[in-house]
Amino acid sequence: MNWINNARIVSTLAVVLLHVSAVVLSENAVGSEYWWFGNGFSSLVRWCVPVFTMISGALLLDPTKQESLSKFYSKRLSRILIPMGFWSLFFLGWTFFHGVIDGAPPNGLELFTNLLSGLPYEHLWFLYMLSGLYLFAPFLRKIIAVSSHRELTASIIFMFVVAGINFAQLSFSGVYRPSLFLNWFLLYIPFFFIGYVIQRDQRTFSQTMRWGTFTLSTLLTCLGYYFALTKNELLPDGYFHGYLSITVIPMSVSVMYLLKSWDKPILNQQLTKQVALLTFGVYLVHPIFVEILNKTNFIRVFHPVIVIPSATALIFMASLFTSWLFHQVPYLRKTI
Repeated sequence: MNWINNARIVSTLAVVLLHVSAVVLSENAVGSEYWWFGNGFSSLVRWCVPVFTMISGALLLDPTKQESLSKFYSKRLSRILIPMGFWSLFFLGWTFFHGVIDGAPPNGLELFTNLLSGLPYEHLWFLYMLSGLYLFAPFLRKIIAVSSHRELTASIIFMFVVAGINFAQLSFSGVYRPSLFLNWFLLYIPFFFIGYVIQRDQRTFSQTMRWGTFTLSTLLTCLGYYFALTKNELLPDGYFHGYLSITVIPMSVSVMYLLKSWDKPILNQQLTKQVALLTFGVYLVHPIFVEILNKTNFIRVFHPVIVIPSATALIFMASLFTSWLFHQVPYLRKTI
């Protein structure tokens, strides 16, 4: 499906842009001109992880696929577990290396704690969360198989309400994920389900509705984040930038519908398919290039309206090339 390949590429670009924007946000005072540009770009792409989750649901939850549990797990869990293991160890080493360079190497217990907590490196939390969804996907298929469209829609709405309340409670506690990484996937089940529903949905919502929802939710996310930072006695700082906030949920769903309506390949069909195949690798390696670029003055010297898009493009292309190199080596191909 062209739109799925498009969605993978655009979502990966959005992840890179998100992390470049985070550097700009951290380097500038809240409310300053540069900070507002960082906040604007960051708010614009908060849908990236939910859309990745929805893509997985669209591809994995089709109840017409008749597979035994052993076949399902052998085909799919290895695609997550091998990269998760390899890159967890790599980024633990990367963290130790940076600590040595900075004169404060982390001890083994600290690194081991990071691994057990599902955060050997910040972006890898997504793999730990996704592995839970993959583990339960065959059973979630059964729910879809016996549910009417109306029942499935109602259940998704209820799950979003529960997940949203749960996320808000965690936010007010000063954390944004359950303490045990084995529970992370539970909050993302509604995104997993709605990805399948959107992929099958034959309704065509108007462009005005889709773009209007996206624009309004992005604006509210941007303003809400500023309000939470400046009035932090009322709201937790990071709530509006969370993937399950009251503004990011509708933003993400509207983007998924917008992507579904984009049925022409971004490039030519073959090249789009090839780039989409490499996007998982781009996600895994891009923080290396974000850190390298962050060590230069490029991000600090130039205006964010220039820095954020250009740095995103540079990091994406460097990560894409690295992913391509890994795919040329048989053993490394499985890690990416």
